[in-house]
Amino acid sequence: MPISRVCLGLAAAALISCESEPAPPKPPAFNKAFSHLPLPANPQVVSRSGSADALQLTIYSPMETGQVTEYYRSQLTRGTWRLVSDTKTPDGATALYAEHDGPPLWVRIWSAKDRPGTMVQLTGAVVAQDTTRSTPSDSTPRRSQRG
Repeated sequence: MPISRVCLGLAAAALISCESEPAPPKPPAFNKAFSHLPLPANPQVVSRSGSADALQLTIYSPMETGQVTEYYRSQLTRGTWRLVSDTKTPDGATALYAEHDGPPLWVRIWSAKDRPGTMVQLTGAVVAQDTTRSTPSDSTPRRSQRG
């Protein structure tokens, strides 16, 4: 087979693949990713981005970083919220992860560099129902635990 036919075939395949690229996935609705979104006083939205199953919102608060951190620790231990993780990252930010009867919430808090105040990155995800959990109707034998 002549080389020109091979090159022509590859070029045609490349053009077809370029034309048929699917559109990027649409982010979930705001209320699906954030069923309850605690915000500190006077928040200003800096950016918003998303993927097919998550939304990320970055906000600025004029409050001091310690105040914002305590605000989130307090909010994420009330009602149905459960604060699962509270860590300091190597760059000095505070990273929180919380769960409740809705979508989980990831919160990253750090001092604003260009002005007094605090930056907060909030990430909410749409989580599908867990179909891998076993239920009492499973036929899997269970080992009894006696103390």
